[in-house]
Amino acid sequence: MTAVPRSSARVVLIDASDRVLLLKGVDPARPDTPIWHAPGGGIDPGELPEAAARRELAEEVGLTADELGPIVWTRHVQFSFDGTEYDQDEVYFVLRVDSHRVDNSGHTELERRYLTDHRWFSLDELRAVTELVAPPDFSERLAELIAVGPPVSPVEVAGAVLP
Repeated sequence: MTAVPRSSARVVLIDASDRVLLLKGVDPARPDTPIWHAPGGGIDPGELPEAAARRELAEEVGLTADELGPIVWTRHVQFSFDGTEYDQDEVYFVLRVDSHRVDNSGHTELERRYLTDHRWFSLDELRAVTELVAPPDFSERLAELIAVGPPVSPVEVAGAVLP
């Protein structure tokens, strides 16, 4: 089966207490395998990555951001979702906020089916998560972001979390 090429943009959203907001998603084809991940999603044709990330933030968590911080991570991953194979390139922007109360009223139909929960995690709480987290080295990379700030150039993070 040929994988569908896809590009996505995500946001590492960090609050004033150095907690990160993650969303819990469940692939309809794998309902027993939830994955925690940063807000974000596919880049539409003709859309710039930052515009896609801002759109996804508004849809998924109800946050309007005029501009984002820099791209801090990149990732290449191959995965399946709802029976379709994808070959995806991702960029991760960083955004610091004082706080934010999640509003999921802007979810698309797919997001209503796929996204099941959200949570602000401290670094220690994230390290203790027993469910899958994407990317798999999220906690290590987040620790670097919190300790030293954004890298001079984007860092390649780990790929797949599922076989």
